[in-house]
Amino acid sequence: MQEELKTERLLLRPLRAADAERLAALADNWNVARMLSRMPFPYTLDMAHEWIGKQSALRAGGEEHAYALDLDGDFIGTCGVQAHADGTHEIGYWVGEPYWNRGYASEAATTVLAAAVERFGAATLISGHFAENHASGRVLTKLGFRYTGEEQRWCLARQEKVHCLTMRLARMDV
Repeated sequence: MQEELKTERLLLRPLRAADAERLAALADNWNVARMLSRMPFPYTLDMAHEWIGKQSALRAGGEEHAYALDLDGDFIGTCGVQAHADGTHEIGYWVGEPYWNRGYASEAATTVLAAAVERFGAATLISGHFAENHASGRVLTKLGFRYTGEEQRWCLARQEKVHCLTMRLARMDV
């Protein structure tokens, strides 16, 4: 996938060490972490540095393509695509709470999805959200994802399995 992507309001770019402090500040929020499978809570600066430090190798290996959401030079969240062993690719995103309800997740995910469809093909794209995360469900349905089932998915922050609604991209024209 491309190194940088642009939307109307955002620059989607690779994460860099300078993002660590802001990432840690936004991610160390229970309201954010409890809605994500892979984000620990509390979230520390060391965790941010470690995660950012892995991104270049993950991208080079085709395992994960994570983008920083950059709003006028400020880091506000991430959006990316993760490869799974079964050949599917999963889109995920989060935006810091001060930036909720402004359309940034939809804007970023639309652009990342278009790049992922071009690179991997629409039939291989999946996603999901915890059942109580209605905002994420709205983002995914706007992108063309349709519900395929339900499962219990581990939430690192909650340290328990959480009811998750699974989705697959239902259209080929993004």
